[in-house]
Amino acid sequence: METQVFAFARIEDDDARKLLYEEIKQGRSRFGMWNQIKSLKEEYFGRNRLLLEIHKGDWIVHINMPEYGKCVAVQAAGEYQFDTGVTCSWGQDFNNVIPNDPSTIVQFDRSDKNVLPSVNLSPMKRIQRVHQVDDFLKSIVNLKQGKYRPSDGGRSAIHLKNRLLKLLPEITKAIHEMNKSKEFERFLDGIFSALPNTKSTPNGFGWKSDYGADILVEFRNPILGIDLTTTLVVQAKSYEGDHWDLSAVDQIIEGISKYEADGGLLITTANKTQRLEDYIREKSESLKKPIYLIAGTEVAEFVLRYAPEKLFGDTKGL
Repeated sequence: METQVFAFARIEDDDARKLLYEEIKQGRSRFGMWNQIKSLKEEYFGRNRLLLEIHKGDWIVHINMPEYGKCVAVQAAGEYQFDTGVTCSWGQDFNNVIPNDPSTIVQFDRSDKNVLPSVNLSPMKRIQRVHQVDDFLKSIVNLKQGKYRPSDGGRSAIHLKNRLLKLLPEITKAIHEMNKSKEFERFLDGIFSALPNTKSTPNGFGWKSDYGADILVEFRNPILGIDLTTTLVVQAKSYEGDHWDLSAVDQIIEGISKYEADGGLLITTANKTQRLEDYIREKSESLKKPIYLIAGTEVAEFVLRYAPEKLFGDTKGL
């Protein structure tokens, strides 16, 4: 059986998170639910039944453990079990157990440069598969060895990249300062419109209200002559500092409902916060549709990757 990777989302209660961190180090990766008295093998609990698909040798990544921005990855040493759990301030919880092998524990920053950018460590649900398994396994090797990817080149190339990465906050800051409010929406509309097989519709094209959508983006993927379209509701926020305001997420939910979209995307020039990420995950899970987040320096990376001419103009004549 091929190796699988699963991400467990953050445990919000600080005391419970400390307890669960110690449990991981003792060989038990735990997963909590509400008022659970029966094993998942006896009673259906929706998507949480993914726990039953974890097998020996698979990887579990505990996100924001032991603190925000950190991760603990560990390999499963057995399959799903159900026990009395641990004692929390609200009672017994975290009864679902996957035995793990503590000798395989790897702790790292979620933004560590040794983790390939294709690996999604921002789960939209409390338990979620990480589909980029090969890249995740490469990342684990990189982390253990403290190495960069081979494509990073030699030492000089690595240090050059590190220096350039330090410019990303300044690029995002400049994007924010030059594109406030509606200008930021127009700026992003121009980027989406330039993408292949993509239709971008900004607010103002005959709509009486945006109904929670600053931009509607349709990604068209023709397969065997059939057009499969994914529609995202986009909220664009040109903020500075840290993003604490949750209203944009509520607006996205309104837009998804109004336009029958497949999901949502919040793009903010402010830095992501634990509060914002938790709220997005909670709403994605209850809505059963994904809500994605591009924040802070990720905005600069997004623009540099898909529309560098928006920053530097046409450089063909240089």
